[in-house]
Amino acid sequence: MSRRIVLTLLLTLGLSAASFAQKIGPPKLTPAPLTEAQQSLLREGVALHEQRDYDGAIRKYEEALKENTDNPTALYEIAYAYYAKGDRPKALEYAYRAAQYKSDSLGIIYVLIGNVLDTQGDPEKAVEIYKAGIKLAPEEAQLHFNLAVTYSGLGKLDEAKKSVKQSLSRNPKHPTSHLLLASLFQRGGYQTPALFAALRFLVLEPQSERAEGALQVAQKIMQGSVTPGKNSNEISIFLNMSAKTDEGDFSSIDLMLGLSKAVSMTKENKEENKNKTEAQLLVEQFNSVFAVLSELDPKKVEGKFVGRYYMPYFIELKRRNFVEPFVYHTHRRSGLQGVTEWLKDHDARTLEFLVWSKNYKWPPVN
Repeated sequence: MSRRIVLTLLLTLGLSAASFAQKIGPPKLTPAPLTEAQQSLLREGVALHEQRDYDGAIRKYEEALKENTDNPTALYEIAYAYYAKGDRPKALEYAYRAAQYKSDSLGIIYVLIGNVLDTQGDPEKAVEIYKAGIKLAPEEAQLHFNLAVTYSGLGKLDEAKKSVKQSLSRNPKHPTSHLLLASLFQRGGYQTPALFAALRFLVLEPQSERAEGALQVAQKIMQGSVTPGKNSNEISIFLNMSAKTDEGDFSSIDLMLGLSKAVSMTKENKEENKNKTEAQLLVEQFNSVFAVLSELDPKKVEGKFVGRYYMPYFIELKRRNFVEPFVYHTHRRSGLQGVTEWLKDHDARTLEFLVWSKNYKWPPVN
C-alpha cells in the first residue's frame, strides 16, 4: 500500500474509553483476492479522497467491501477517510478490523491506529501499538518514525533517538526523520551531530518553510561559540570540555568552528575577504569542516551512529568536490547574497550533486 498517514500532534477531538480499551491480537484472517471491479472501486475512492470528498470515498470503499468482506485494503482506506474527516472512533473501528488480516498493509494500519491514539491523549497506548506493529512489520519506516515522535512528546529523548535512527536506516530519504533527529541532538547538547542531521534535511528539502528552521540550527552551530571581548582586540572562544561523546567525539570540529569564526572577526581577515560574498565564505568554511571530518580519528566515532551514517556521506561529498553546489543548494532560503544567481548559472553542477546524493548508498543501522 502506498498511501501513508503521518503522525500529527495537538488534535483535541474526543474519543471514547471503549475505543482505547480494544486489544489487537496477531492477525489470523486471510484476505480474499480482489477482482478488477473491486480494485476499480478502490481507485475511485482514492481519487475522491484526494479531492477531500471523504464521504464519497467511503461510499466507494464500502461498495468494494460489500462485494468482498475480507478486504483489508478497503478497511484501511475507510479508516483513513474517517480519520481525515475527523471521526476518530470510526477510524479506529475499521483500522482494528483491518489489523485482523495477514497482509502487506499491517505496518501502515498500525501506524494509523497508533496515530489516532496518540493524538487523542493516550501516548503510552500508542507506544504499545507502534511496538506491536514493528514486531509484525519491522521494515515499515513510518512505524519507527511515529514511535520516535511519541517518545519525544513524552520527553524520552534517548528512546526517541533510537527510534528515529531506525526510521532513517529504512528510509534515508525521509526529510522529517532527519529534522526530528537534528532537534533531538540539539536538545541533548550534541552540536555537530545536530549540524549533520539538519544539513541532510536541507539537501532533501531546501525550499520549504521548515527549511528556515533547519538553516537556523545549522547557521548557529557554524558560528561557533565565539563572542567579542571587552576590548576591540579580544575575542572569546567557549569550548565545552564536558561535552557528551556518546554520539562521537567531535571536539576538533567544535574547536575549528570557533577558531574560524574568531579569525573571521579580525580586522585583517575582514579586509582580505571584503570582496567575497557570505555564501563564498560559507563554502570555504564547509570545506574546512569536512576536511577536519575526514581526518578525524576513527576511534573517536567508532560504532557511533553519526560516524557510521552521516560522516561517510559528507566525507564523500567533499572528495567528489561537491561542497560548493551543496552549500548553494542547501541555502536556497537563506537570503544570502549570490545564492540564486549561482544556482541559475550552475544548474548542471547542482544537478550532478543531487543525482549523486540521490543514488548514495546509506548504511543500515543495527
